[in-house]
Amino acid sequence: MTWQDEKAKTQAAMRDIAAQIPKDVVLSVDMTATGILFGCNQTGPNGEKLHSWTGPTSIAVKPGTDIESIVKTIENYYQEKAFHVTSRLDVLGNYEIHMKPPGEKSSYLISEGDINQISIDGWSECFQLPDGLYPGGDF
Repeated sequence: MTWQDEKAKTQAAMRDIAAQIPKDVVLSVDMTATGILFGCNQTGPNGEKLHSWTGPTSIAVKPGTDIESIVKTIENYYQEKAFHVTSRLDVLGNYEIHMKPPGEKSSYLISEGDINQISIDGWSECFQLPDGLYPGGDF
């Protein structure tokens, strides 16, 4: 898989997650066009360093929206689809979930972002960069 394939797959999954938010509370969905390549804690078959594509999506919701309830609904939806889902309260006391699809090594973090915002961060599966491609910058 190329970094472009992994990026497309990860962004498609984040769109699917965002689609679980009730349409009547969504004001806007902002998926950044680019992300970064993040070093993985694993190596390829020849000892080469592997990377993951990562990028954010922010969903602005109407004031007064019960974001925790929405995140818990997303949690239940994906648990029923056999995702591995863990939850916790973040440092600000907001409910967040970390999800991994069955049989994959990609992952997604969903939580309350800024005020009236749901944040989805996605990390692709790890992959090998093509020779000569420097992992710095936007991808």
